[in-house]
Amino acid sequence: MSSPFSIAMCSIARAAFWSLAVMSLANAQSLQPLSLDEALSIATARSPSVGAASHGIQASQEAAISGSQLPDPVLRLGVDNLPVNGPDSWSLTNDFMTQRRIGITQEYVSEEKRALVRRRMELDAQRQTAAQRSLTAGIRRDVAAAWLDRYYATKSQGLLKTLETEIELQLRTLDSQLRSGKASASELPMATVVLLQTQDRLQVAKKQERVAGIALERWLGPDASRTPASAPDIDKLAVDLANPEIATEAPAVREHANERDISQADLELTQAAKKPNWSWEVSYSQRGSAYSNMVSVGVNIPLFTNSANKQDREISAKQAQVRQAHAMHDDVVRETQANIASSYVEWQSLIERRKTLASALLPAVRQRIDLTLAAYRGGQVSLATVLEARRAEVEAQLQLLDLEREAARLWAQLQYVYAEGAQQ
Repeated sequence: MSSPFSIAMCSIARAAFWSLAVMSLANAQSLQPLSLDEALSIATARSPSVGAASHGIQASQEAAISGSQLPDPVLRLGVDNLPVNGPDSWSLTNDFMTQRRIGITQEYVSEEKRALVRRRMELDAQRQTAAQRSLTAGIRRDVAAAWLDRYYATKSQGLLKTLETEIELQLRTLDSQLRSGKASASELPMATVVLLQTQDRLQVAKKQERVAGIALERWLGPDASRTPASAPDIDKLAVDLANPEIATEAPAVREHANERDISQADLELTQAAKKPNWSWEVSYSQRGSAYSNMVSVGVNIPLFTNSANKQDREISAKQAQVRQAHAMHDDVVRETQANIASSYVEWQSLIERRKTLASALLPAVRQRIDLTLAAYRGGQVSLATVLEARRAEVEAQLQLLDLEREAARLWAQLQYVYAEGAQQ
């Protein structure tokens, strides 16, 4: 029979085993490469501003339902004609004119006005929905840009580290060649210069990676430390942005379109306000037992005695705001169309330049390296010439990476702000 001590030790061992298993699984997940799609999902889910926008949408939706209801009735309690001096002072029953009154007042708002109020709040919910989409699109663009910056900084470091290793190896070889008299003394400082320049470029690439990592940490938290996975296909977009009508579906344009609709709804509400809200009231008054009780009924109707300078002026102000909203919306559409067109053309140009250079430049620099190495083996050129050829190849690859990074940043703008906005 097992002792209590052994049972306790087994329980502790099982708990420790499962804790280690969970920790191992968490570590394995944290070591997995971070794809761009996963980064975008994490950033959107963690963003406080996106959550705040959802609360604003809910608030407007709730207000729309509330605004379509009639105002609450008002309970009225009072005492009329209460004596304050003489033999009946402060008596509620002795004087025949004293009345204890209870009544209800109800303001009536027409169904048309209530429908306009509801429509106004629904438009505000739509505006906040468009604002949330615009905010989300901006976050996805910024996260994608930071992720791509880190990805290409990592790729640049890989190229530069390879070159650094090769140069250091050549320097060690050169040292033995100098002692044996097979190399010139001038080759050592030249190779050292190339190494220092390469190491400086490597420090710049590391700095770029750190800066991009800091930007990602704002959006992703601990997941920002994971290494980036493979890059997306930046040669394709979700929709054809050559169509100028795409601009009208951009989140920022939709937000301004809702502002325009809200200004029109405000105008209609102001026009409807020229028809006043009337209210009715009914009350029951109780007098002393020797006197009759009474019922009172009344209607209250506001009188507009200065419409030309009040209600009409308010309508004129709203009409001016509608014209302003239309003009601003048209300007935003034109600006967005220009931004899409220019970014689209620049993105296409970068893609074509990268393809052209990749097909022409890289074969040329590789051929140069082969020829230089052959000449070096034949004793026709110095080691510095070989290092220069190799450095030129890495510079060509870095140039292609720079072009690809620029195209990728433009692709992120076009894809996550305009293309996805058009799809929504």
